Amino acid sequence: MKNKIFSKDYSIAKIVCQVLDENKAEAIQLIDISSSTIADYIVIATANSTVHSKALVEKIEEAVQKAGQNIIRRDGMADGRWIVLDYGNLLIHIFTPELREFYHLEKIWNDGKNMLDISAILALPEFANSEADEKK
Repeated sequence: MKNKIFSKDYSIAKIVCQVLDENKAEAIQLIDISSSTIADYIVIATANSTVHSKALVEKIEEAVQKAGQNIIRRDGMADGRWIVLDYGNLLIHIFTPELREFYHLEKIWNDGKNMLDISAILALPEFANSEADEKK
C-alpha cells in the first residue's frame, strides 16, 4: 500500500492498540522508534488501577498469541503499577496514572518519527484496510 505512515511492520502493535482501546485503557500512544536499536515500536497506555493493568496484560497476551507472536519477557506483574511486555520489535508499557505522569516516557521518545494517539491510530488507512480484511 502506498504512503504507509510507518516503514516497518506494525501489525502486532495495531492489535495491541485495539485491545487496549476495547478494554478501556486511556491515553494510548504508538511511537515509531525504528531508528533505535531497542525496538521498532513502543505502545504506552494508562490503566485505571493495578487490577485493570493486569487485566489489560491478559487481554493483550491472548490476542497477540492468537496472532502468532510469543512474548519474550514480561516485567512488573507483581506490583502492577508499571508493566512492560517485550515482543522483540514491540515494547508495551502499561502504567497507573501516577507512574505514567511521573516517568512520562513520551517525553523521552519525542524524537520518534511518528507518535500517534489512539484516534490517529484507528484513523490510519492501513488500519482501516486491515480491519476490513479481517471481517471478510
